[in-house]
Amino acid sequence: METMEKKWRIHTPDEQAVEAVAQGTGLSALAAKILVTRGYTTAEGALRFLRTDEQVIHDPYLLHDMNGAVARIQHAIEHQENIVVYGDYDAGATRF
Repeated sequence: METMEKKWRIHTPDEQAVEAVAQGTGLSALAAKILVTRGYTTAEGALRFLRTDEQVIHDPYLLHDMNGAVARIQHAIEHQENIVVYGDYDAGATRF
């Protein structure tokens, strides 16, 4: 069996920016660290991201077969079935 070595790249955010974002937003240091790592290095930028206008968010029903997914989830809820949620590794916050 072939093994692949992976190199981890750990981003270390600027601690002053983390402190400024935490103090300016009222968020925890951990949440501020995540935001700074994602590129939101000021409280204003972080708040602008966190308070995103609904008009810039895409309609989830544009995803293929969303109606079917919603129907299946509703069925599982009505029949008290377990629901498992998983996602692709590159579907979002992969920088921290």
